[in-house]
Amino acid sequence: MTFWHVLSGPVGKKLDVMINDFNIAHPEGEIKSVQMGSYDALAQKLMGALAANDPPVIAQMYESWTDQFYRAGYLLPAQDLLAGDTGFALNDIYPVFIEDNIYDSMLVTLPFNKSVPVFYYNADQLQAIGYQNFPGDWVGYRRLCEKIDSTGVWATSWPVDVWYFSTMLYQSGGALYDVANHRPLFNSPEGVKVLQYLCRLVRDSLFYLNPGFQRQDEFLAGNVATIPASVVSWAFMKDRPSFTMGVAPFPQGELKAVVIAGTNIGFFRNISQAQKKLAWEFVRFFLQAANQARWSAATYYLPVRRSATILPEYQKFLDENPAYRKVLEQLDYARTEPKTQAWFTGRIYLGEALEEALRLERSPEDALNNAAHRLIIEQE
Repeated sequence: MTFWHVLSGPVGKKLDVMINDFNIAHPEGEIKSVQMGSYDALAQKLMGALAANDPPVIAQMYESWTDQFYRAGYLLPAQDLLAGDTGFALNDIYPVFIEDNIYDSMLVTLPFNKSVPVFYYNADQLQAIGYQNFPGDWVGYRRLCEKIDSTGVWATSWPVDVWYFSTMLYQSGGALYDVANHRPLFNSPEGVKVLQYLCRLVRDSLFYLNPGFQRQDEFLAGNVATIPASVVSWAFMKDRPSFTMGVAPFPQGELKAVVIAGTNIGFFRNISQAQKKLAWEFVRFFLQAANQARWSAATYYLPVRRSATILPEYQKFLDENPAYRKVLEQLDYARTEPKTQAWFTGRIYLGEALEEALRLERSPEDALNNAAHRLIIEQE
């Protein structure tokens, strides 16, 4: 039974260990891990496999893919597999992860590798300018950047990322997309205000664009004092700095909000009864509290079950990584991006608008309005 995914490095190794553990305990079948290299490659290969009527049994998938696959009739809803499994305890899963997997009142997929954005900071550099703690709001963050700038070190470096903008937009009371009426909302006054804030950091030489993971290398080298990144970057960076690395939740705005990221796991329809049973057993195994505790402690992905966080082994992990407790608290007000196929294109257009504005090629208002107009034309 094949499982298509893209996880590599330490998180991929941990996944392989867990798959191997499952296979040993279930000699009646075998989960075959197939690493696809990138999410773009996974999307393309899933499309090709569906066209050839030869999909894998299970696969990672983003919400916009799920919307497309489900409406085309390719997916077996997780709700069907849950029927009669009274021991699964769906109510133990954080509500935001349930919401993230529901389409037309049907639980279609289940959470897999989920994350939130956080800030990594050079605690030694911050302490030298009088900061014992990372700012909790964006006004304080701007003030911190100004103080860091006076030391000759770059205050921060960001990639162009819809994820961070979305979090700040929700915190401002804005929204990304009206799913019911198929209308973009990111070009609202709230969206313009968020992008203006970021552009001012660029104009004042407090922030510079840095594609991909290069900003993490600059941070680890001590050239940048603060960077936003996924909480999972913690697993990749934790043993590398020559300084004290701090981790803090994203600063907040007028409202509390943070956007979850990562993929869910979906089941394809054209599978045998034996494959269906094995696929459900594997996902059930992966989402057990004890295994979620193992997974999160090794990879820094979020545990999807509340009960995982109270297990002694996970409490040990939290004691060793006290900042992670504050990260978990964010799940009580976490949000999702739009779960519709149209957002796949909308997200691309929004990302291009952010790049134009942050490179100071267009005003925030013009850039966002242009992206919204493009999406409206695309949908007509």
